[in-house]
Amino acid sequence: MAWLGLLTAAVILLATTAAGQGNGDTKFGSSDLKTVLERIAINKEVMAAVSNGALITPDGKFGMLKLWIDGCQRAGVKNFMVIAIDDDVAKACENLGVPYWRKTPKKTADQAASNHGISAQKFQLIKEFLTLGYSVLLSDVDIVTLKNPFEHLYRDEDVEALSDGYDEQTAYGWDDVHDDPKMGWSRWAHTIRVFTLNSGLFYIRPNNRTIGLMDRITDRLNRNKEWDQAVFNMEIWFPSHDDYHTSRISVRIMNIDKFLNSKRLFRTIRYEPQYANHVPVMIHVNYHPDKFQRMQSIWAKYVEGDKTALDKYPIGSCFNAPDC
Repeated sequence: MAWLGLLTAAVILLATTAAGQGNGDTKFGSSDLKTVLERIAINKEVMAAVSNGALITPDGKFGMLKLWIDGCQRAGVKNFMVIAIDDDVAKACENLGVPYWRKTPKKTADQAASNHGISAQKFQLIKEFLTLGYSVLLSDVDIVTLKNPFEHLYRDEDVEALSDGYDEQTAYGWDDVHDDPKMGWSRWAHTIRVFTLNSGLFYIRPNNRTIGLMDRITDRLNRNKEWDQAVFNMEIWFPSHDDYHTSRISVRIMNIDKFLNSKRLFRTIRYEPQYANHVPVMIHVNYHPDKFQRMQSIWAKYVEGDKTALDKYPIGSCFNAPDC
């Protein structure tokens, strides 16, 4: 009767293969998110980046996405994946042997015609991770990973995010006094200020609040042509008032010397002696338009050991700043 067992196993294998093909399964990717997560997640956590074909070359070997992948692999991140929003990215991931979820998101109000448009679509995608009970470290592709970020997270709040602040005051908040001379004696009013959270690098935990946050952001971006990062911050920070109810999201700011934005790097870190041997965890080239070139130079400095690799760049976005 051994042949019967073999026949049964073969039938099950064929059925499983057919079902997998129906879901778009390949060796490394699937159109079924749960399938991918069950393959790669560690402690129900993954690091994910959304990418389209504009971030790769036809052979999938070069470009920002490949440098992002190289950083993850070199840092020992085993549970990273790409959200491939077109077939070019899916093919590149397949060729590179990188886990991916093939998903075409619904277009937002700006029709995804720009980088901001593509970025705006990610919240509807993240919701699917959260609904399945997985935490996500969402990373834009213009980020160089130098250490495993999962070893540097606190995981004690709903959202743990990179700040656009460039020092402790701007990142962690300060008491800013507003002056209105028209008010005479009461001209001074205290305000609490903090630079915005960066929607290109944040860790989010699954619960009703965070799932609701993704819905709120997606709904606004579907109705209006708004910048996704501004909406992300407004829906997190704005308090309840009148008929508006806050999302009740709790927030942690990532350590500004471990998780760097590019203003922090090019304005401060590269100049101050105490950071001479400091190696950040992740660096987001968010403040500068020459993203790929600066990413390559960051790699040259921190991976290849070229201590002068960043010297050629101005602090700002062009070489004759601030007049440009």
